[in-house]
Amino acid sequence: MVVKLIRCPYCGEEIELKDLYEGMEVQCNLCGAVMIYQNGKFLHLDTNEEYELEELEEELEEEEFEEKFEEEFEEEEFYFEEDEY
Repeated sequence: MVVKLIRCPYCGEEIELKDLYEGMEVQCNLCGAVMIYQNGKFLHLDTNEEYELEELEEELEEEEFEEKFEEEFEEEEFYFEEDEY
């Protein structure tokens, strides 16, 4: 399974897409930008700017995504272990 990650064209925040279909609405959690996926492009609702999917996407295989998550989790665990002593 491939997880698609795109970057918000306004603030650069990663947006995780678990599904992608015509008319899908995507909102950035950081800046609140709202885009609709139509005809292979993301249409920003406020400005009507269009972005090709290829411009915004990053593809990670599920294993790479899990490894990235595990590394972040381990770093947090280590951080808390240091504070306890």
